[in-house]
Amino acid sequence: MNKNIFWICSYPKSGNTLIRAILTGLFFSNEGRVKFEDMRNIGLFETTRRLNFIKSINENDFYNLGDLATLSKYWQKIQTSQELKIEKGFCFLKTHSCLVSIKNNLFTSENITKGYIYVVRDPRDLCISWAYHSNYSIDQSIDFLCNPLSVLKWINKSEYSIIPKNIFPLQFISSWDEHIKSWTQNDLRVPKLIIKYEDLIINKKIIIKKIVDFFYKNFEVKIKNTDIKLENILKTTSFNYMKNMENKNSFDEAMPWSNFFRKGDKQQWKGILNKEQQSKIRDSFEEYMIKFDYL
Repeated sequence: MNKNIFWICSYPKSGNTLIRAILTGLFFSNEGRVKFEDMRNIGLFETTRRLNFIKSINENDFYNLGDLATLSKYWQKIQTSQELKIEKGFCFLKTHSCLVSIKNNLFTSENITKGYIYVVRDPRDLCISWAYHSNYSIDQSIDFLCNPLSVLKWINKSEYSIIPKNIFPLQFISSWDEHIKSWTQNDLRVPKLIIKYEDLIINKKIIIKKIVDFFYKNFEVKIKNTDIKLENILKTTSFNYMKNMENKNSFDEAMPWSNFFRKGDKQQWKGILNKEQQSKIRDSFEEYMIKFDYL
C-alpha cells in the first residue's frame, strides 16, 4: 500500500472547512484566491459514491452497509480504491470520523495515511454551532457531544452513488473528548499537526505559515508564490468574505434551515449557554479542556 491520504480531520463544526479553504489556496490556486468550486478538490471521505465497488465484492454486505460493523470492514479498502484519484502522491480528504477500531477494523492505518491536520475547538462554542447546523436545541447538541456513541450519516446525494436511499451508512463520531483522544493520542507514526480553531481565527497568518513549514519539513513540498498566496488566502478566507460568497453562490455543506457560515466567533458561549449547560460541558470534558487551555 502507498501512503497517499492526507486527512483534514476534526469534530464537526470545529474549523475543518477553514483548513480546507487554506489548503485549497495553497495547493489548488495559482495566487491563493479561494473559490468554493476549488474546495471540491478536497472532498469528504464519507460520501456514498465511494461505496459502489462493494456491491461487486459482496452483495450481502453492500445491502447491509447501514450496519457500522459491516461498513468498517471496507474503511481501508475505500481508502485504497481507484475512486480516490491519487495525484502526485497526495489525496486530501476531509473527515469527521473518530479514529477507532470496530471489530478489529481500524478506520485508517499508517500504510495508507501520509499525515493529517487535526483541528480542536472549544466545546462550549462548538455545541452552539452544531445546534444551528443540525437544527438541534443547545441541550440536544450538548448531548450529542457527550455521547460516546454519536454517529452521523454518510452523504448520499451524488448522482454517481448506487446506494439505495433506504440504506444509511454511518460515520462513527463518538464524544468530543474521545474524538480528540483518538486523533491526538494514537499509534500512527505519521506527521500530524494539531491546530486550535481559536488560534486559527486570531493568528491566521502565523498558522498558515506553520502549515507551509509543516509540508516542507515533512514532505519536502515547497509551495510556490508563498507571499502572494498568503495575502490572498487571508483576504478570501476571512469569515465575512466567505459568508458573502455563500450568500451569492450557496455552499455545498449548508443546511436548508441555516447558512454554513453563521458566526465563526470564539467565546460566543458566554452570552448563550446557561450555568447548567456550562457545568455539564465542563464536568464531561474537564481533562481535555484543561489540556487545550479552555479552562
